[in-house]
Amino acid sequence: MNIDVSILIAARNEEDTILRCLQAVGQLRYPPDRYEVLIGNDQSEDQTGELVAGFIRNKPQYRLFTIKGKIGKQAGKANVLAQLAQHAQGRILLFTDADCEVSPDWLSGMLQPFEQERLGILTGCTQIVGQTVFQKLQAVDWFYGQYLIKQLTDLNIPVTAMGNNMAVRRTAYDAVGGYENLPFSVVEDYQLFTEIVHHGFSFGNLFHREVLATTLPLPDWRSWLHQRKRWMVGALQLPPYFIVLFLLQLLFYPLLIVLAFWFPTAAATIWLIKFVTQTAQLLWILNRFRRWDLLPYLIGFEFYLHIGYFISLIYYWLPTKLVWKGRTYS
Repeated sequence: MNIDVSILIAARNEEDTILRCLQAVGQLRYPPDRYEVLIGNDQSEDQTGELVAGFIRNKPQYRLFTIKGKIGKQAGKANVLAQLAQHAQGRILLFTDADCEVSPDWLSGMLQPFEQERLGILTGCTQIVGQTVFQKLQAVDWFYGQYLIKQLTDLNIPVTAMGNNMAVRRTAYDAVGGYENLPFSVVEDYQLFTEIVHHGFSFGNLFHREVLATTLPLPDWRSWLHQRKRWMVGALQLPPYFIVLFLLQLLFYPLLIVLAFWFPTAAATIWLIKFVTQTAQLLWILNRFRRWDLLPYLIGFEFYLHIGYFISLIYYWLPTKLVWKGRTYS
């Protein structure tokens, strides 16, 4: 069997979402005999394994693996993906999460750029669909963050990949030794991205509806803080100029307030330029993805963004352990 793509899905305690994920994969507009779907059940304490087993019955392109041991220095999601990759037959490894629903053209859209021979890793885009104000602000934040990463990628500046919508050329994955050859990190997507780029492969980023995945928002501030703490681990591994830019963003309002005491007109002008530019970018994004439901939240996003930066940094430095998928990491 000639397999083009292996779709890898790590699942732990995903009984509420895994069927929607697999149903979306089942609607892909791509020959079913040309791709395979590998699901790793990571010691789930709910009905995830049983639900997957029932869904894939009589579907030969799907395979379920029960993950028990560890490989290399890995743990958690990276350990699951490392083991799934060892069974994968595709020349392209395509990653998504068990709480994501991909679009029907996702596979073909993510595959097409790999006609470039040196492309090693590619990131798609992901949207959040939620109901509350907090969840809507998360959705705006995700879109804006991905937009900025896309702009930097187009300038050939490497930042990161997103593991819930990511494609990797098999030869690039093997060149770095796979996840099992990498040190453990709670930001396994960033770790793999960095290694592939360091090995001389190029990287890409897609930002359109064809390759869009849909995921769920975080339900509360506690889970949001744990997510941000995990992301900060990756952010602080970026080159120094990125950290400087992050600190400038963090200090934007304190510095603006100080400036306003002596040069109020200049301070007001700087704020207006930032707000108008940011809002124009967000309007373009929401129109591109037809997410007009998020329009009322653009004004509140400015406060969410800067307060979020500040809280994230404080929480990162607090001596608390990181909780991720029901597991605790130092």
